[in-house]
Amino acid sequence: MRDVPVVSLTWRDGLFAHWPVEASRLQSLVPDELEIDTREDSAWVSALPSLVRASRPWLLPEPAGLDFPQVNLRTYVRHETRPGVYFLSLDAATAFGVKVARAVWGLPYHHAEIDFETDGERRRFESNRLHTDDSPARFAAEYRPTGRPSHADRDSLSAFLAERYRLYLVRNGTVWCSRVEHDPWRLAPAEATVHADDLLESVGLPAPSTDPMVQYAPRAEFRIRTPFRP
Repeated sequence: MRDVPVVSLTWRDGLFAHWPVEASRLQSLVPDELEIDTREDSAWVSALPSLVRASRPWLLPEPAGLDFPQVNLRTYVRHETRPGVYFLSLDAATAFGVKVARAVWGLPYHHAEIDFETDGERRRFESNRLHTDDSPARFAAEYRPTGRPSHADRDSLSAFLAERYRLYLVRNGTVWCSRVEHDPWRLAPAEATVHADDLLESVGLPAPSTDPMVQYAPRAEFRIRTPFRP
C-alpha cells in the first residue's frame, strides 16, 4: 500500500489515563520487531476513552461520517528510532467500524456496548465488550477538566505520551506503519475516577496498583493514512 490519507475524524471529550509498568511486563505483548519506549525508567500503558465524531473516508464531508464512543489501550514503542504507539486493544460501539479497522489495519478492535454521557463539564464513560470469543473487558471512567487546556512542554512526560504521530503494526514478522496527522494536543489538568482492571487484564497485564496520571483532551482533528512498510 502507498502512504496516502484514508480516514478523517474528530476526537472529542477524551481522557488520557497513563500508568507506568515494568517493560518486562510488555515483552510478550509487543512484537520483537518493535522496541519498547521508556521514560522515567518505566514503560507506559494508557487508556484513552473518547467520543469519535464524523469518522469517514477523508474526501467525504462530515455528514457522511460515523459517530461512536471508543476506548483504546496502547503502549509506546520505537522502530528504527522513530517513536509511535502500539495498540493492545481498541473497543468501539460500531460493528461496521470494527470490521473496517480489522480489515484495513489489522488492529485489535472489539465491538463493545458503550454508554457516554455528559453533565456540564463532567463526562461518564462505560464500556462492555460484546464479542463472545474475546476476553471479557469492562472499562469505566468519570472525569472532568480542572483547568484550561494548553500544549505540553516539548520535553515533558505529557508530550512523550501524547505527541505520537505513528501507529505500528507487525504482520508475519513485517513492520507496518500508519502516519496519524493532527495538530499538537491541547491538554487540560483533570480529575478522574478510572476503572481499568478488566481492560488491562484482558491483554495479560496486571490490574493497576496506582491511580493513573490523567489529562483531559477537549478536541482534536485527525487524518489517518494507509499502512506502509517503513
